Amino acid sequence: MSMKRILFVCTGNTCRSPMAEIILKSKIKLAGISGIRVKSAGLDATDGHKMSKNSATALKKMGYKPYGFKAQRVSAVLLLKSDMTICMTEEHKNYIKNFPNVYSMKEVAGEDIPDPYGGDLTTYIKASHKIEDACNVIIDKIIGKEILS
Repeated sequence: MSMKRILFVCTGNTCRSPMAEIILKSKIKLAGISGIRVKSAGLDATDGHKMSKNSATALKKMGYKPYGFKAQRVSAVLLLKSDMTICMTEEHKNYIKNFPNVYSMKEVAGEDIPDPYGGDLTTYIKASHKIEDACNVIIDKIIGKEILS
């Protein structure tokens, strides 16, 4: 099986998409799934920015390990290398819909993920739980060969 690539996309690549990247990577590892690489990027990201403090704290509270994450701007190369691009909202998808295999989180897992940016820690924790729920759906679909097969 060749390496499959999932790319999560949000606005700044400091809140939602990094949380999705870390959560899905962890779930893939726990499920013993190999051959899938997960990355994230932002439509308006500044390369090298750190994950937001509240995103990192929310992940830690859920038992995930936010590593030395560095934001990156979405590029044609990243999009074309991805077997599946999952945007946090339909709005994000509309910006890059002309690339292949672009989906919204709503299409893949049932609902878009609202932006916690500027909110308090509770807002970020709520977003991280929604992302975790979505990643559980994605894992189930990978295992069931509904996606990436």
